[in-house]
Amino acid sequence: MQKWLKLTSVSRRLYRFLRNPKADWKPKAAVALGILYLVWPLDLMPDFIPLVGWLDDLSFEAAVIWYLAHALNSYEAAQKK
Repeated sequence: MQKWLKLTSVSRRLYRFLRNPKADWKPKAAVALGILYLVWPLDLMPDFIPLVGWLDDLSFEAAVIWYLAHALNSYEAAQKK
């Protein structure tokens, strides 16, 4: 139950961040690029190459999530000031 509450808390914080027009546009663009990269048929490494193609997608998405988490923490720290 605790993990569910933490997940909903993070999703609410993320939703507020993405909906705020005063928030930085670069993390919002990173989210859009991350989603686009997942659904776009052309990748840096094609998905038909076993493991390498999937690791390519996974590493790109991990970088987007890390950047978004960093931007969200910076945004919330600035809001508290």
